[in-house]
Amino acid sequence: MYRLIKLLGLLVLLSTYKSLPGAYFVRFYAYVLRNLGLPMLLGKKTETIAQLQSQQLGCFSYTSLKTYASLFECDFYLHKSNSTYFEELDISRTDLMTKIFQSLFLNSKRMPYVPVANVFTNFLKEIKPFQPYEVRSCIFCWDEKWIYILSRFYIKQGTQLASLSITKYVLKDGRKTIKPADALQFCGLYNEEAESISERNMKLLSQQCGFHETKPLEEISHQYNKI
Repeated sequence: MYRLIKLLGLLVLLSTYKSLPGAYFVRFYAYVLRNLGLPMLLGKKTETIAQLQSQQLGCFSYTSLKTYASLFECDFYLHKSNSTYFEELDISRTDLMTKIFQSLFLNSKRMPYVPVANVFTNFLKEIKPFQPYEVRSCIFCWDEKWIYILSRFYIKQGTQLASLSITKYVLKDGRKTIKPADALQFCGLYNEEAESISERNMKLLSQQCGFHETKPLEEISHQYNKI
């Protein structure tokens, strides 16, 4: 009986690995090392950069994070706790930004960084214990200073939107702010068509969406190639 209890306890711990001490840092820096650390050692001309530059709208490519709601992520309502969404957003956005701006990170004299200004999240459907879900993150639009990331949580094999978030980032090189268009141009991902889509999405974000009205964001497709 003791061995059975011990085995069950071990299985619970393994199934809730995301909640173990230090798991967040391991997951976060795994993407940093894979997308930036290894290319610095093995060569700065990566398949990711080539793939993005070969696409007309490569700057809008999305990353996909597939996982599930582990037991310790759930609250007393028996669904994924709202606070745990932001950890997954960190992981998903890190993967995205270190891929889209990989060339900038790898070729700058000082390592640029991308601090978060704010995050808006709308919860639409619950994610139940052990239910699988996918987080897709992509650039939505930009202006002279800010870059906006759209992240969407999907359940039921990507057919149902469970939550969406807009993250406002700024690109920094030391104390200097890097304009998003300049950063994309440096990475070979800026063109007139991409700028036109960004302007259209910025208009939607600033004029048609707000805290009480997110339907336009829920219904917009804005899904290009996966990286």
